[in-house]
This record gives sequence, structure tokens and C-alpha cells, in this order.
Amino acid sequence: MHKCLWSVLALLLLVVGCASSPEPVATSPPVTDFKASPDEGLPPLAVSFADLSTGDVTYWQWDFGDGQFSGEPEPSHTYTSSGDYTVSLAVMGPGGSDVETKVDYIKVKCEVIRWEEAGSYIGQSKVVEGIVVGTYYHEHGRGKPTFLDFHKPYEGYFKCVIWGSDRGKFVKKFPPNPETYFLDKRVQVAGLIEEYPEGSGVPEIILSDPSQIEVVGE
Repeated sequence: MHKCLWSVLALLLLVVGCASSPEPVATSPPVTDFKASPDEGLPPLAVSFADLSTGDVTYWQWDFGDGQFSGEPEPSHTYTSSGDYTVSLAVMGPGGSDVETKVDYIKVKCEVIRWEEAGSYIGQSKVVEGIVVGTYYHEHGRGKPTFLDFHKPYEGYFKCVIWGSDRGKFVKKFPPNPETYFLDKRVQVAGLIEEYPEGSGVPEIILSDPSQIEVVGE
């Protein structure tokens, strides 16, 4: 009799245990969103990014649009060159993953100045406008620079320099080569105005990417 009662009790406990076991709950994937502050301004532009994603997030991957990345939840990033930057945030959690991309979200704009004014802005990022009146590719010189000059004679006046390591990009973008393409054209060049030689007060902008220069008039 006791053995029979124990068997019945064990069966009842098993039935009750099965009936009371909760159903597994599926975890929803996160939904990505973010904001930036500020989202426009002059370079160097320091931007703080805030994650507004909903759901359980355990992994973040930011793409700032200028070749730089971060895995922090809410990073800060400084944009040093003018342009419109597309920002993406990819998140992942127990329920899955999601990506949000905001096209041309960060707008970094420079004040446009005349090339004659460039010497007053050494150490600052600006857009400089002027007519390229002389060009020269120093193929056998150190660093194989290409010079875009805005004054004749060029000594002591603002110029742009393309180093040989970057020249291929400019040849591809501006055939047959940058010295021919830009000669006698009005251009705008964006970048940091540097001083060379040091202490000379002579301004120049190093062009490392074709996006830094555009023709605005013949």
C-alpha cells in the first residue's frame, strides 16, 4: 500500500511540475537608433554619439564615415576635414542584430577664404579658393611632389602639394594628371593650412585625397 501511494504521489508531482514549467520566451532583436551632437560645424568638429537603440544590446560597432571606427557604446569622434559623412551603427544582442545608417549625417563645413588670405589662418582648416596659375611634378625630387601654385613666381606664396605616395589617386580621378587637369582653373581646396618651411609664414595645404579639391570655374 505504501509503495502504491508513493508511486501515485510521484506521478502527481511530475504532472504538476510539467504543468507549471514556463514556456520559453523568445528574445526580440534590438532596434538600432542613434543621434549625434553636434551634427554640423567647422573642423576640427568634436561629435558625441548617443545610442538610442531599444532591446538588449551587448555589442556595438560604429562607422564614422571617415575611415575610423569604435566599439564603445557611446563614443566621441573628431572630424578634421570638411565633407558630409555617413554614419552607421551595428548592434547585437541575445535576440539578434540590427544596423542603422544615416547618410550624409555629419556635415563638416569650412569657411571659404581667398588664397591671398591663407597666411593668416596657419594651423586652421579652411577652404581656400583661387586660380591655379602654375603646376609642376617633381618626379625625381624627394617624395616626388606635385605642386599647384596660385602665384607667379611661386616662392613665398600659397600652394598645394600632392606627395608621390598619393599621386596615383589624383591621376585616376583627374586624368591625364593633376598638373594638367587643374592648370588655369579656379579651384577650392579644403584642408589644414600648414607652414613650410617652419617659421617662414608661407602657407600650404597637403592634398592627400581627391575629395579635397574641386574645380569651381574655368
